Amino acid sequence: MSISRRELLIAGAAAPFLAACATDLTQYAEQPFPALAAKLGVCAASYATLSDGKPNPSVMASGCSPAAPVGADAVFQAASLTKPVIAFVALQLVREGRLDVRAPVSRYLPDGYTHRQNPFGGPQDRRVDAVPASTLARIPLGTLLNHSSGLPNWTRGPLAPEFEPGSRWQYSGEGYVLLQAVISAVTGQDIESVVAQRVFEPLGMRHSRLRLTDDIRAQVLDGTSRLGGRVRFDMREPNAAASLYTTAADYARLLAAWLADPTLLALVMEQAVSTDVALGLAWGKGWGIETAAGGPYLWQWGNNPGFRAFAMVSVASRNGFVLLTNSERGMPLAASLAHATVPAEHGVFRFSALG
Repeated sequence: MSISRRELLIAGAAAPFLAACATDLTQYAEQPFPALAAKLGVCAASYATLSDGKPNPSVMASGCSPAAPVGADAVFQAASLTKPVIAFVALQLVREGRLDVRAPVSRYLPDGYTHRQNPFGGPQDRRVDAVPASTLARIPLGTLLNHSSGLPNWTRGPLAPEFEPGSRWQYSGEGYVLLQAVISAVTGQDIESVVAQRVFEPLGMRHSRLRLTDDIRAQVLDGTSRLGGRVRFDMREPNAAASLYTTAADYARLLAAWLADPTLLALVMEQAVSTDVALGLAWGKGWGIETAAGGPYLWQWGNNPGFRAFAMVSVASRNGFVLLTNSERGMPLAASLAHATVPAEHGVFRFSALG
Protein backbone atom coordinates (compact mmCIF):
# COMPACT_ATOMS: atom_id res chain seq x y z
CA MET A 1 0.00 0.00 0.00
CA SER A 2 1.27 3.50 -0.78
CA ILE A 3 -0.05 6.99 -0.15
CA SER A 4 -0.06 9.52 -2.95
CA ARG A 5 1.50 12.95 -2.70
CA ARG A 6 -1.94 14.54 -3.20
CA GLU A 7 -3.46 12.51 -0.35
CA LEU A 8 -0.61 13.52 1.95
CA LEU A 9 -1.02 17.19 1.12
CA ILE A 10 -4.76 17.06 1.74
CA ALA A 11 -4.33 15.18 5.01
CA GLY A 12 -1.71 17.62 6.23
CA ALA A 13 -3.12 20.83 4.84
CA ALA A 14 -3.94 22.31 8.24
CA ALA A 15 -0.48 21.88 9.73
CA PRO A 16 1.96 19.68 7.81
CA PHE A 17 5.22 18.73 9.46
CA LEU A 18 3.89 19.28 12.98
CA ALA A 19 2.70 16.29 14.98
CA ALA A 20 -1.01 16.35 15.71
CA CYS A 21 -1.39 13.98 18.63
CA ALA A 22 -0.48 14.52 22.26
CA THR A 23 1.13 11.38 23.69
CA ASP A 24 3.05 10.87 26.92
CA LEU A 25 6.18 9.29 25.49
CA THR A 26 7.78 8.87 28.92
CA GLN A 27 5.98 5.51 29.15
CA TYR A 28 8.48 4.18 26.61
CA ALA A 29 11.62 5.49 28.31
CA GLU A 30 12.69 2.29 30.07
CA GLN A 31 11.88 -0.06 27.20
CA PRO A 32 14.98 -1.41 25.42
CA PHE A 33 15.46 0.07 21.98
CA PRO A 34 15.42 -3.13 19.87
CA ALA A 35 12.34 -4.55 21.59
CA LEU A 36 10.53 -1.24 21.32
CA ALA A 37 11.34 -0.94 17.61
CA ALA A 38 9.81 -4.40 17.11
CA LYS A 39 6.77 -3.52 19.21
CA LEU A 40 6.19 -0.37 17.17
CA GLY A 41 6.90 -2.07 13.84
CA VAL A 42 9.57 0.46 12.86
CA CYS A 43 11.40 -1.16 9.97
CA ALA A 44 14.34 1.22 9.78
CA ALA A 45 15.82 3.31 12.56
CA SER A 46 19.30 4.74 12.72
CA TYR A 47 20.87 6.52 15.65
CA ALA A 48 24.20 7.89 16.75
CA THR A 49 25.15 8.90 20.27
CA LEU A 50 27.67 11.46 21.48
CA SER A 51 29.95 11.00 24.49
CA ASP A 52 31.64 14.14 25.82
CA GLY A 53 30.92 15.83 22.51
CA LYS A 54 32.42 13.05 20.35
CA PRO A 55 30.21 11.05 17.98
CA ASN A 56 30.11 7.29 18.38
CA PRO A 57 29.56 4.96 15.40
CA SER A 58 25.98 4.97 14.17
CA VAL A 59 23.68 2.01 14.77
CA MET A 60 21.02 0.70 12.38
CA ALA A 61 18.07 -1.24 13.77
CA SER A 62 14.98 -2.87 12.29
CA GLY A 63 11.86 -3.84 14.16
CA CYS A 64 10.46 -5.85 11.28
CA SER A 65 10.71 -9.58 10.79
CA PRO A 66 12.53 -10.44 8.67
CA ALA A 67 14.70 -7.38 9.28
CA ALA A 68 14.56 -4.79 6.55
CA PRO A 69 17.73 -4.85 4.40
CA VAL A 70 19.02 -1.37 5.17
CA GLY A 71 22.62 -0.30 4.62
CA ALA A 72 24.71 1.72 7.03
CA ASP A 73 24.65 4.70 4.65
CA ALA A 74 20.84 4.76 4.35
CA VAL A 75 19.51 8.31 4.06
CA PHE A 76 16.38 9.49 5.89
CA GLN A 77 14.26 12.58 5.69
CA ALA A 78 15.12 14.50 8.84
CA ALA A 79 12.17 16.91 8.63
CA SER A 80 12.50 19.76 11.14
CA LEU A 81 16.01 18.70 12.08
CA THR A 82 16.69 20.96 9.10
CA LYS A 83 16.14 24.00 11.32
CA PRO A 84 19.30 23.63 13.48
CA VAL A 85 21.30 23.33 10.24
CA ILE A 86 19.94 26.68 9.08
CA ALA A 87 20.42 28.19 12.54
CA PHE A 88 24.07 27.06 12.47
CA VAL A 89 24.53 29.14 9.32
CA ALA A 90 22.51 32.10 10.56
CA LEU A 91 24.41 32.37 13.84
CA GLN A 92 27.74 32.14 12.02
CA LEU A 93 26.60 35.18 10.04
CA VAL A 94 25.61 36.90 13.28
CA ARG A 95 29.07 36.24 14.69
CA GLU A 96 30.61 37.68 11.52
CA GLY A 97 28.54 40.85 11.88
CA ARG A 98 26.57 40.20 8.69
CA LEU A 99 23.29 39.57 10.52
CA ASP A 100 21.90 41.22 13.66
CA VAL A 101 19.25 39.29 15.60
CA ARG A 102 17.78 42.58 16.87
CA ALA A 103 17.42 44.11 13.41
CA PRO A 104 14.11 44.01 11.54
CA VAL A 105 13.89 41.57 8.66
CA SER A 106 13.25 44.58 6.39
CA ARG A 107 16.91 45.57 6.80
CA TYR A 108 17.86 42.52 4.73
CA LEU A 109 14.80 42.41 2.46
CA PRO A 110 14.12 46.13 1.84
CA ASP A 111 11.95 45.38 -1.19
CA GLY A 112 9.73 42.95 0.71
CA TYR A 113 9.39 39.18 0.48
CA THR A 114 7.69 36.99 -2.09
CA HIS A 115 5.89 34.34 -0.08
CA ARG A 116 5.16 31.05 -1.78
CA GLN A 117 1.81 29.79 -0.53
CA ASN A 118 2.45 26.09 -1.10
CA PRO A 119 6.21 25.41 -0.98
CA PHE A 120 5.57 21.65 -1.10
CA GLY A 121 3.33 21.77 -4.15
CA GLY A 122 6.09 21.30 -6.71
CA PRO A 123 6.86 23.45 -9.75
CA GLN A 124 3.23 23.32 -10.90
CA ASP A 125 2.04 25.33 -7.88
CA ARG A 126 3.63 28.77 -7.87
CA ARG A 127 0.96 30.81 -6.07
CA VAL A 128 2.59 33.69 -4.23
CA ASP A 129 1.75 36.82 -2.31
CA ALA A 130 3.86 39.89 -1.60
CA VAL A 131 4.81 40.61 2.01
CA PRO A 132 5.65 44.33 2.12
CA ALA A 133 8.71 45.75 3.81
CA SER A 134 6.40 47.51 6.28
CA THR A 135 5.33 44.10 7.60
CA LEU A 136 8.91 42.81 7.71
CA ALA A 137 9.86 45.93 9.69
CA ARG A 138 7.73 44.60 12.57
CA ILE A 139 9.64 41.29 12.75
CA PRO A 140 13.05 41.19 14.48
CA LEU A 141 15.36 38.67 12.84
CA GLY A 142 15.89 36.73 16.07
CA THR A 143 12.18 35.95 16.34
CA LEU A 144 12.47 33.80 13.20
CA LEU A 145 15.04 31.64 14.97
CA ASN A 146 13.12 31.19 18.22
CA HIS A 147 9.60 30.87 16.79
CA SER A 148 8.23 34.07 18.27
CA SER A 149 7.72 35.94 14.97
CA GLY A 150 3.94 35.54 15.07
CA LEU A 151 4.04 33.78 11.70
CA PRO A 152 2.04 30.54 11.38
CA ASN A 153 3.58 27.12 10.92
CA TRP A 154 2.31 27.06 7.33
CA THR A 155 -0.37 28.99 5.48
CA ARG A 156 -1.98 28.59 2.07
CA GLY A 157 -2.90 32.29 2.01
CA PRO A 158 -1.18 35.64 2.49
CA LEU A 159 1.57 35.68 5.09
CA ALA A 160 1.45 38.06 8.06
CA PRO A 161 2.13 37.87 11.81
CA GLU A 162 -0.82 36.57 13.83
CA PHE A 163 0.31 38.41 16.98
CA GLU A 164 2.93 40.98 17.95
CA PRO A 165 6.36 39.56 17.06
CA GLY A 166 8.42 38.70 20.12
CA SER A 167 5.45 38.49 22.49
CA ARG A 168 5.10 34.70 22.67
CA TRP A 169 6.06 31.36 21.12
CA GLN A 170 4.36 29.76 18.13
CA TYR A 171 6.16 27.14 16.04
CA SER A 172 6.68 28.44 12.52
CA GLY A 173 8.01 26.74 9.43
CA GLU A 174 7.15 29.91 7.52
CA GLY A 175 9.58 31.82 9.75
CA TYR A 176 12.47 29.58 8.71
CA VAL A 177 11.62 29.88 5.01
CA LEU A 178 11.67 33.65 5.48
CA LEU A 179 15.05 33.24 7.20
CA GLN A 180 16.17 31.27 4.13
CA ALA A 181 15.43 34.32 1.99
CA VAL A 182 17.38 36.55 4.39
CA ILE A 183 20.44 34.27 4.30
CA SER A 184 20.37 34.16 0.51
CA ALA A 185 20.08 37.96 0.32
CA VAL A 186 23.00 38.53 2.68
CA THR A 187 25.33 35.96 1.12
CA GLY A 188 24.29 36.39 -2.51
CA GLN A 189 23.98 32.60 -2.80
CA ASP A 190 21.15 30.11 -2.89
CA ILE A 191 20.56 28.30 0.39
CA GLU A 192 21.87 24.96 -0.93
CA SER A 193 25.23 26.47 -1.76
CA VAL A 194 25.48 28.29 1.56
CA VAL A 195 24.68 25.17 3.59
CA ALA A 196 27.04 23.02 1.55
CA GLN A 197 29.93 25.47 2.03
CA ARG A 198 29.33 26.27 5.68
CA VAL A 199 27.99 22.98 7.06
CA PHE A 200 28.08 19.85 4.92
CA GLU A 201 31.56 20.20 3.42
CA PRO A 202 33.56 21.42 6.45
CA LEU A 203 31.88 18.91 8.79
CA GLY A 204 32.26 15.96 6.42
CA MET A 205 28.49 15.39 6.08
CA ARG A 206 28.97 13.52 2.81
CA HIS A 207 25.51 11.98 2.62
CA SER A 208 23.53 15.11 3.50
CA ARG A 209 21.58 17.29 1.07
CA LEU A 210 19.00 20.05 1.40
CA ARG A 211 16.73 18.34 -1.11
CA LEU A 212 16.43 15.02 -2.89
CA THR A 213 19.22 14.88 -5.46
CA ASP A 214 20.09 12.19 -7.97
CA ASP A 215 23.40 11.31 -6.30
CA ILE A 216 21.71 10.14 -3.06
CA ARG A 217 18.45 8.85 -4.49
CA ALA A 218 19.47 5.19 -4.27
CA GLN A 219 20.30 5.57 -0.56
CA VAL A 220 17.03 7.28 0.41
CA LEU A 221 14.46 5.20 2.25
CA ASP A 222 10.72 5.36 1.71
CA GLY A 223 8.65 6.39 4.69
CA THR A 224 5.97 4.36 6.44
CA SER A 225 2.56 5.55 7.60
CA ARG A 226 1.01 4.74 10.98
CA LEU A 227 -1.03 2.07 9.19
CA GLY A 228 2.08 0.49 7.67
CA GLY A 229 1.69 1.80 4.12
CA ARG A 230 4.58 3.07 2.04
CA VAL A 231 4.88 6.88 1.92
CA ARG A 232 6.61 8.79 -0.86
CA PHE A 233 6.86 12.52 -0.20
CA ASP A 234 9.95 13.66 -2.04
CA MET A 235 11.47 17.01 -1.12
CA ARG A 236 12.67 18.23 -4.50
CA GLU A 237 13.22 21.88 -3.51
CA PRO A 238 15.33 23.19 -0.62
CA ASN A 239 13.25 24.28 2.33
CA ALA A 240 14.93 25.68 5.45
CA ALA A 241 12.25 24.25 7.70
CA ALA A 242 11.86 20.67 6.55
CA SER A 243 13.81 19.34 3.54
CA LEU A 244 17.03 17.87 5.00
CA TYR A 245 18.12 14.40 3.84
CA THR A 246 20.83 12.95 6.06
CA THR A 247 22.24 9.99 7.99
CA ALA A 248 22.57 9.63 11.74
CA ALA A 249 26.36 9.66 11.46
CA ASP A 250 26.29 12.90 9.48
CA TYR A 251 23.92 14.65 11.86
CA ALA A 252 25.99 13.59 14.86
CA ARG A 253 28.86 15.57 13.30
CA LEU A 254 26.63 18.64 13.29
CA LEU A 255 25.73 18.10 16.96
CA ALA A 256 29.42 17.81 17.81
CA ALA A 257 30.12 21.06 15.97
CA TRP A 258 27.45 22.88 17.98
CA LEU A 259 28.87 21.56 21.25
CA ALA A 260 32.39 22.58 20.25
CA ASP A 261 31.41 26.22 19.62
CA PRO A 262 30.71 28.12 22.87
CA THR A 263 30.00 31.36 21.02
CA LEU A 264 27.20 29.83 18.99
CA LEU A 265 25.84 28.04 22.06
CA ALA A 266 25.72 31.35 23.93
CA LEU A 267 23.76 32.90 21.06
CA VAL A 268 21.29 30.00 21.17
CA MET A 269 20.66 30.44 24.88
CA GLU A 270 20.26 34.24 24.89
CA GLN A 271 16.73 35.54 25.47
CA ALA A 272 14.98 32.21 25.04
CA VAL A 273 11.20 32.42 24.80
CA SER A 274 9.05 30.29 27.11
CA THR A 275 7.37 27.33 25.43
CA ASP A 276 5.90 25.28 28.32
CA VAL A 277 6.87 26.34 31.83
CA ALA A 278 5.40 23.26 33.49
CA LEU A 279 7.57 20.98 31.34
CA GLY A 280 10.69 23.13 31.67
CA LEU A 281 10.70 24.02 27.97
CA ALA A 282 11.77 27.19 26.21
CA TRP A 283 13.02 27.95 22.71
CA GLY A 284 16.36 29.49 21.87
CA LYS A 285 17.79 30.63 18.58
CA GLY A 286 17.58 27.46 16.53
CA TRP A 287 16.94 24.90 19.27
CA GLY A 288 14.40 23.95 21.88
CA ILE A 289 15.86 24.24 25.38
CA GLU A 290 14.87 21.88 28.18
CA THR A 291 15.71 22.53 31.83
CA ALA A 292 16.19 19.17 33.57
CA ALA A 293 18.80 17.39 35.68
CA GLY A 294 22.09 17.19 33.79
CA GLY A 295 21.06 19.97 31.44
CA PRO A 296 20.31 22.32 29.95
CA TYR A 297 19.47 20.25 26.92
CA LEU A 298 19.13 21.35 23.31
CA TRP A 299 16.55 19.41 21.33
CA GLN A 300 14.56 19.37 18.12
CA TRP A 301 12.02 16.94 16.74
CA GLY A 302 11.17 16.13 13.13
CA ASN A 303 7.87 15.10 11.61
CA ASN A 304 7.47 14.66 7.86
CA PRO A 305 4.94 12.28 6.28
CA GLY A 306 6.39 8.79 6.76
CA PHE A 307 9.31 9.86 8.98
CA ARG A 308 10.04 10.79 12.59
CA ALA A 309 13.33 12.17 13.93
CA PHE A 310 14.71 13.56 17.18
CA ALA A 311 17.97 15.06 18.42
CA MET A 312 19.01 15.99 21.96
CA VAL A 313 22.30 16.99 23.60
CA SER A 314 23.27 18.08 27.09
CA VAL A 315 25.24 21.32 27.07
CA ALA A 316 26.76 20.33 30.44
CA SER A 317 27.84 16.72 29.86
CA ARG A 318 28.08 17.04 26.05
CA ASN A 319 26.34 13.68 25.76
CA GLY A 320 23.41 13.21 23.43
CA PHE A 321 21.98 11.45 20.40
CA VAL A 322 20.25 11.80 17.07
CA LEU A 323 17.52 9.40 15.95
CA LEU A 324 16.17 8.97 12.41
CA THR A 325 13.30 6.62 11.56
CA ASN A 326 11.32 5.83 8.44
CA SER A 327 8.06 5.44 10.33
CA GLU A 328 5.31 7.65 11.72
CA ARG A 329 5.41 5.33 14.75
CA GLY A 330 9.06 6.08 15.44
CA MET A 331 8.98 8.93 17.96
CA PRO A 332 8.73 6.76 21.13
CA LEU A 333 12.19 5.41 20.30
CA ALA A 334 13.58 8.84 21.20
CA ALA A 335 12.41 8.43 24.80
CA SER A 336 14.18 5.07 24.98
CA LEU A 337 17.42 6.54 23.62
CA ALA A 338 17.25 9.51 25.95
CA HIS A 339 16.90 7.21 28.96
CA ALA A 340 19.99 5.29 27.87
CA THR A 341 22.07 8.29 26.79
CA VAL A 342 21.04 11.35 28.83
CA PRO A 343 18.95 9.89 31.67
CA ALA A 344 16.70 12.44 33.42
CA GLU A 345 13.04 13.31 33.87
CA HIS A 346 12.62 14.79 30.41
CA GLY A 347 9.54 16.96 30.21
CA VAL A 348 9.96 17.23 26.47
CA PHE A 349 8.52 13.73 26.05
CA ARG A 350 5.22 15.01 27.43
CA PHE A 351 5.22 17.99 25.05
CA SER A 352 1.94 18.11 23.13
CA ALA A 353 3.53 18.53 19.69
CA LEU A 354 5.41 15.22 19.76
CA GLY A 355 3.80 12.10 18.36
